[in-house]
Amino acid sequence: MLIGFLKQRKKRKMIVINKNTTTNFVATLFELSQLTNPDYLFEFESNQTKTKYYTIIADISTNKSRYNEFNFVEGTNNPTSGSLDLGSPGFYNYKVYEQNSTTNLDPTGLNKVEEGKMKLIDSTYQPSFTQHSVSPTTNVVYNPGQ
Repeated sequence: MLIGFLKQRKKRKMIVINKNTTTNFVATLFELSQLTNPDYLFEFESNQTKTKYYTIIADISTNKSRYNEFNFVEGTNNPTSGSLDLGSPGFYNYKVYEQNSTTNLDPTGLNKVEEGKMKLIDSTYQPSFTQHSVSPTTNVVYNPGQ
């Protein structure tokens, strides 16, 4: 029973991108691609805001039947050239679609070849915290016997 469960679990892939930098990452899209020389449309959906971002990133791999390599620029908006400003750091879901267009940013009707998680890291981000203060500072304990 445990073996069947382990076989059914999908391996989730994780891409890590740094805010305001260029990041190279590798995926394996060839195995599910149906087109001969596809262009890949990436969809990034923020887990926090549910906002979707689309970009076409050129495959720069030298051996596309083994792996697909991408060069993504975060911090500028040029979605048909592989660059986006994704906004807040955090986790995103991503989907990759194949197509025969270098300008189409709509995934409707396209073949999905991969999906997974993406983590956007901002090393300059400093979260702010508000400390909760309680007045009075007397602790009350409930004692049902009294």
